[in-house]
Amino acid sequence: MKAAALGFIFAAFALPPAAAQNSFTAGAPTVLVELQGSKFKGDPSQLAWSPDGTTLCLQTLQGDRPPLTTRYYLVKLGEHDFHGLDVAPEWAATYWAWKSARMPPGHPELVIQVETHNKGGNIPTESLSAKAANIGGRGLENAVAAQNEAEGSVVRTLTLKGEPIGQYVNQPLVPGTTFGWSPESLHALAYTKANGRLALMNLQGGNLEIEGSKAIQLPAWSPDGSKIAYIEAQGHHRFTLMQVLVDRK
Repeated sequence: MKAAALGFIFAAFALPPAAAQNSFTAGAPTVLVELQGSKFKGDPSQLAWSPDGTTLCLQTLQGDRPPLTTRYYLVKLGEHDFHGLDVAPEWAATYWAWKSARMPPGHPELVIQVETHNKGGNIPTESLSAKAANIGGRGLENAVAAQNEAEGSVVRTLTLKGEPIGQYVNQPLVPGTTFGWSPESLHALAYTKANGRLALMNLQGGNLEIEGSKAIQLPAWSPDGSKIAYIEAQGHHRFTLMQVLVDRK
């Protein structure tokens, strides 16, 4: 996936007293459209709402190595179908900019923390070391495998108020793929938990995990705050666009 790795730091913040009264309830996830078949290509990389909340634009990246092909699909609520686009609508970029920002709308004092560490790392086995010495004619390939075994995985974790809101293992850190800010009036965040479920965070305190959600990507809060759309991975290049209705108490 094309994106520059970002390192950003989160600071403490205070919200207006009214935000403390915000709490949420959510309905069961429902299917908007199945994303598969010959007319759907690539892996989801961005999801954006139109300003009127009636349409979603999905960006995908196709290919196993750079340069990747960028594709766009439009989904209108209620149609249960998707349509390919040559160029993304202007509102898609505008939405993604605030949805994936380092700070929530209206609160520049809050910034997300990024923690980086290596996971695992072992001394290569004797057989792998032998193969890396070009035994069997695959020296370069096995030398890389030996190096990876020794170094382990690079893990980058995004956290907000001590809560993990995204993790990237040997992948570029792309803000927005695992979280999405609510409209400013709600003072909240939708994000992917470590177990793959959708969760909502009240920035003043409190979390809500959505039962029935799984393997979610790209959580995106509607402009009016009443819905959250997200992608659910179903298998190799098979996805479902889902929706959850949200109420604020």
